[in-house]
Amino acid sequence: MKLTEEHIAHIEETLVLNGLYFEDLKLEVTDHIASEIEILMEENTLPFEENFKLVLDKWKPQLQPSFSFLIGFANPKIMTTKCHELIKNKLLIVICIASFTTSLVLLLTRNLEFLAFILEIQQVFKTFIFVVFCLVLSIWGLLSLSKRQTSFSYLIKKKSIGLFIFLFMIGIGLFPAQLNHTDFKISFVTIFISIIYVLLAGMYLQLALKHFQFERKLKNN
Repeated sequence: MKLTEEHIAHIEETLVLNGLYFEDLKLEVTDHIASEIEILMEENTLPFEENFKLVLDKWKPQLQPSFSFLIGFANPKIMTTKCHELIKNKLLIVICIASFTTSLVLLLTRNLEFLAFILEIQQVFKTFIFVVFCLVLSIWGLLSLSKRQTSFSYLIKKKSIGLFIFLFMIGIGLFPAQLNHTDFKISFVTIFISIIYVLLAGMYLQLALKHFQFERKLKNN
């Protein structure tokens, strides 16, 4: 038996009341719940309300508040799990790339043949960082104007404050990547952090792209 639009709306309202108001995940869970209800209604003679209660009871653990050290408290478990998976692997890749790139840069700066060239592009790097900062800020503005809330926009808004601050500081020279510092540790940390935040900016731009792709998909449906 196919569910009516009223049935679907009731499922969505219940999910929102349980804290699942991010549209990409709400749509996904609504489809799963609706399919399970339709199967039950073909197998028994119970009305929609009774079958919905049976299915919802099964989904209750996924709608309970949960915690992730990457995401924080209070989100339904299914939301926390999705967001955690969205950024966990990306963060590991970011750290690996930043570590490798930093080591390579330091290796080259210790070689006098490359030192002059690298110091010349340091100013170009600062300018690039500032451009990235402006781009991220623009994306934030577009997301603020968006009427849709998704798990992608949630992650961007939740994690962007530190990104804004560091990109701005690096871009205007308050936190420079000190390529030629005599202390190796200081050079490593400043270069590593600068590269980390460039890569994080790329990661958040990818999330923004997914948000706008989902928004366009809804408009086309």
